[in-house]
Parts: sequence; C-alpha cells; structure tokens
Amino acid sequence: MLRAVVIAATAILSCAGVALIAQGVPRPGWGFLALGLVLLLATLFERWRYRPVAKERPDGGWQSTRERFIDPSTGATIEVLFNPETGERHYVSGTAPRTTEPPP
Repeated sequence: MLRAVVIAATAILSCAGVALIAQGVPRPGWGFLALGLVLLLATLFERWRYRPVAKERPDGGWQSTRERFIDPSTGATIEVLFNPETGERHYVSGTAPRTTEPPP
C-alpha cells in the first residue's frame, strides 16, 4: 500500500514538473521533475534489491557464515549463506517461527 502511494506521489511530482516546464517556469519545474524521478527510481530499486528470505538452502558452493538473526516480522531464525565464487549472500529461514504458547 505504501509503495503504491509513493509511486503515485512521484507521478504527481513528475507531472507537476513537466507542467511547470511547459508553462515557462523551468527552475522549480526541473526540481519537481528530478525529485519525482529520483524517488520513483529509489522505490523501484528497493523492490529489486531486497529479496524475500528463502525456505530452502540453494544448490552449489554456498557456505554458512555462522551469522544468524531473528526476523522481527516472523520470529524465525534466519541463517546467512555466502558464495565465495561470486561474493553473493543468501538468507535462509533456519527454524520455525516463535509461538507465544508455553511448552507443555
């Protein structure tokens, strides 16, 4: 939802910039257009950059970094894997989510 609002706001900013440039007011027009395009690219890049956590370990030469953390949104332990050939990191869900029920 927030992503859609940001994209709509960037579209409005960009259109306002184009309208101002067309009306002969170039200085604020270029500013609005540049701000709208930068925010749009940042929003689209964010979606591409941050990938979801995988449920299974990938095939290939992946090694464990022994780095683990708790995902605050799911409560699951996330394990970080490293591919020494490419330098890429991969995040894998290590355990089931926490429950609020006490053990039996």
